[in-house]
Amino acid sequence: MKKFLISLLLMLPLAFSAQAQQKIGVVNTAAIMEELPDVKAATTKIQDLAKQYDAEIKRMQDEMKTKLEAYQKEEASMTDVIKKRRQQELQEMEARTQNSYQMMQEEIQKEQEKLMAPIRTKVTTAINKVCEANGCAYIFESGVLLAMGSSALDLTQAVKDALGIKATAAAAAAPKATGRK
Repeated sequence: MKKFLISLLLMLPLAFSAQAQQKIGVVNTAAIMEELPDVKAATTKIQDLAKQYDAEIKRMQDEMKTKLEAYQKEEASMTDVIKKRRQQELQEMEARTQNSYQMMQEEIQKEQEKLMAPIRTKVTTAINKVCEANGCAYIFESGVLLAMGSSALDLTQAVKDALGIKATAAAAAAPKATGRK
């Protein structure tokens, strides 16, 4: 057992030196997604759906407001039975409006997930291809890194290129990362 542990300890420096030579890349997926036409189209669809739902909620609220104002004007002259019936009607309208709002928010979330899932898959596939093409052992999200060494490869533009996203003027002016080891 001692011989095994000693041989294992002797091999550790070799393992660390092999790992030290691995390339590590970083990618800013937010910047990629921001420029991807598919994302812009999906965002527009979601915003259009949200506008339709907002209009429907506003219509329901306006209808409830009109009924509430009518109730308040006529309340003094109503019998108790009519008063209770109208109050119940107003409460039901408020509950329907709240339920509708909740259902519409859930539908917007579902639609967003449905539209964004294939886009995320497309970006992930491109990142994997760029990782392999650049011989990287790992690619990390640049937005969560606390520090990035000079030997890390910023592969954001390479992924954009793989997705067919044209370089913007600001990105073209920035210096490109080199493939240092």
